[in-house]
Amino acid sequence: MAPIVRKPGLWVSAWFAFSTIIVLWVDAGYCFNRPRSMPGGDLAWIWAPYNMVPYAAVDYIYGLPSLERGDGFPNAQALMNVFEAILNVEYLYLRHYSSRNSKLQPGQKEHNYHGHAPLVGFAATVMTCSKTLLYFWQDYFCGWCCTGHNSRWLFWTSFVAPNVTWIVVPAIVATALGRFMTEALNREYATQVAFEEHTALRQSVAAPADAKGDAKAPSEVTEADMVFTPIGRTCMVVGHNRLAASRVLSLLEAEADVITASEQEDELSEELRYRIKTGQIDYLKLDPLLEGSGWSALLKSHRVALLCVTDTLIASFRRSARSAEFIAIAASSLNIPLNISDQPRLSTFNFPSVHRFPGIAGPSSLQIAVSTNGNGCRLNARIRRDIVSRLPPDVGRATDPDTPLNAAVPQLDTPSLLNQAAFELRAVETEDEDEQLRRMRWVHQMSEYYSYEALGRMGEGDIERALGTWERKAADGGLPHHEGAVEGASTVQREEKEGGRIYLVGSGPGHPGLLTVAAATILRTATVILSDKLVPAEILALIPKTIELHIAKKFPGNNEGAQNEMMELALTAARRGETVVRLKQGDPFVYGRGGEEVLYFRQNGFECTLIPGVSSALAGPLMMGIPVTQRGVAESLILCTGVGRAGKSVQLPGYVRSRSLALLMGVARIQQIVDVLTNPAGSGRDGAAYPRNLPIAVIERASSPDQRAILSTLEHIEEALKSMEERPPGMMLIGWAVLALEGEGRVDVLDREEEGDGEVVRGWMDGQRWKVREGLGSEWAKLEGMGVVI
Repeated sequence: MAPIVRKPGLWVSAWFAFSTIIVLWVDAGYCFNRPRSMPGGDLAWIWAPYNMVPYAAVDYIYGLPSLERGDGFPNAQALMNVFEAILNVEYLYLRHYSSRNSKLQPGQKEHNYHGHAPLVGFAATVMTCSKTLLYFWQDYFCGWCCTGHNSRWLFWTSFVAPNVTWIVVPAIVATALGRFMTEALNREYATQVAFEEHTALRQSVAAPADAKGDAKAPSEVTEADMVFTPIGRTCMVVGHNRLAASRVLSLLEAEADVITASEQEDELSEELRYRIKTGQIDYLKLDPLLEGSGWSALLKSHRVALLCVTDTLIASFRRSARSAEFIAIAASSLNIPLNISDQPRLSTFNFPSVHRFPGIAGPSSLQIAVSTNGNGCRLNARIRRDIVSRLPPDVGRATDPDTPLNAAVPQLDTPSLLNQAAFELRAVETEDEDEQLRRMRWVHQMSEYYSYEALGRMGEGDIERALGTWERKAADGGLPHHEGAVEGASTVQREEKEGGRIYLVGSGPGHPGLLTVAAATILRTATVILSDKLVPAEILALIPKTIELHIAKKFPGNNEGAQNEMMELALTAARRGETVVRLKQGDPFVYGRGGEEVLYFRQNGFECTLIPGVSSALAGPLMMGIPVTQRGVAESLILCTGVGRAGKSVQLPGYVRSRSLALLMGVARIQQIVDVLTNPAGSGRDGAAYPRNLPIAVIERASSPDQRAILSTLEHIEEALKSMEERPPGMMLIGWAVLALEGEGRVDVLDREEEGDGEVVRGWMDGQRWKVREGLGSEWAKLEGMGVVI
């Protein structure tokens, strides 16, 4: 590949040529030939201009007294001038006669330039400056002993002016050559093509959270995460093969104006011929001899916004590396994004491997893209297929703009909305913005918690029923389950039909493998399932599609309405003789409002069958390797909620060094919770204040593939949570048990004095403010493969 040749200017070469003559003739030759070169000597004629002053009388260091007393400075300086002259000549040779590339490609012209020339020239100019300064300062520090006898005019014109010139000019040359050297340090010489754009576009800003807890830092060089929208822009595809046809199709689907260009019109693929014939794209035949300036003019004349080159692949016609480089230079000069197939070092963007899911009528808006950042491209397709195979085929239907969900909930024309929906909703007029905001908040919740299958299958009737029930009141204006004592079962009117049953079931922390056998069985045999929104999609995926499924529409401000709705639906279905499952996350009786439902159903004639679930209060920390109790660290556990009824705050327990505090819910209120726990004079806490360096773990989506634990102290946990996306649902564990099993373990906290707790925390955090652990261990995948996981 021929490099881009940007050479130092000819004025630099002119200086080196002039400097070489002067230092060899005036200085080195004169000094080495004294006294024959001095006035009266047989060689004085060679230095006649020099002796006209005469300089030996201006500067005694070059005169006869210096020679007679054996002063070695003039000859030492003359020898340095010889070395300087050698470097000057070497620069001129490298700059004008040598070539860095000894092996040229066929047809490539000799560019007569070696990239080391600036380095050699820089060394020569530094030597010039340094020896001239040495010459000047030696006379200054001896009190102008060699030149002080001259008149002021002769001193300035014959001594100062020449020496200042020999300092200033070399300094300017050194600066110019130093710029070339600095650029060379930033890149390999052979990859100068589009260097600035190449490095700018390949800097990653999408890096994982910094493990040290500071602001996110760029990781190693990678691709920028973005989607290009070329609607109405001219995009050019250079090539004639199947890959060119694929690129053209992608750009047409993005509504770009496409030009196909090639040098071999007769080798165009059938697909490209068809699109040219039908007017979908324009065709441009290229001149095979087109080079740098020609490419620039071509791209500029067609106002190209994006350029793809595909004919660099192995085929009957393959574009040369030199030609690809010309294209890269032209695209770089015009700031045009460029992709050259199999040439990642010349490309400023790459095409990922993409799968577009089908929608209601044709392709949907949902696309899955996989990129290896220009490396391992052949692996892209395999990884993409693996991802696609794990998603339901109709998931794309949920993203179509004409789906009932998107059509029924138009988007407000406001800059930002609280809890804005994850769906991209069409902008239509609405008279009641408050109602629309409520609907959008619910759509956000449904997007987050409904299964892909349920979202994809939703019809117009389903969405109308779903959006209507959030504002519907109970038929009697309220539910009696908080309005007085419940009558005994013997006095309750029995309305149960034969076969109508209600099961209150706990789904565990989230992983299907942690369901109890009883829970897994009833999920497959029920006829109606009413699920809380926190039950993950992996659990809901176990439910046969023939079973009627409802998901609670709980969002801020609608919790009570959604709870009442689910109990009404359960009661109505049970009266029809259905087998109803009321499915809850974790255990129904651990902050799951299960007790309220038991009493409500009992009052209305149905006795629930209770199936416990593994509580996330215990399983969540365990899944991240954190015990809730540990001998020598935590002797007891207290379980609380971070949010009371109707969103009110709750009374939290005080600090006991040997106790763990587990808080379910409340991660969104971390600031208020930390303030209550740590403020010595704060209300809302029953007991001593918690130390600000006390360990805390926020555990999110425990047992799910994307589970995460954020480990920090009460002092820094709020900052840690703000630095990353939340992954609800989450819980908190506060206390020394959080660090008990870290590394080699720390199970002697209670055996040490409390004054040493700060040292324990510093050793645990290792200079960081927070640490993040995420992901489900690989052993769980092995269990699934063995059939252990349901």
